[in-house]
Amino acid sequence: MGILAPLLFFIWHPFRVFIAGDNGSFLWPSGIWLMATYGHEHEFSAYAIIGMSVLANVLLYAGVTSLLWFVVWIIQCVATHTS
Repeated sequence: MGILAPLLFFIWHPFRVFIAGDNGSFLWPSGIWLMATYGHEHEFSAYAIIGMSVLANVLLYAGVTSLLWFVVWIIQCVATHTS
């Protein structure tokens, strides 16, 4: 689930332009790490940094989605038990 937003950003133009604001900076919070790869694009360390950036983004989105799911679950439990 954490990789869905970046995939949509890269493969679906309407998502990129109308939802993500065309630069996608809020979709890829760990993208700042990619600045470390400038000038070193084809070195192993650049690929390692890209991999860490992707993994961090996936973990972030998975954590946010899990937290959102948990909050909705709690609200549903409370609503079910109070009615």
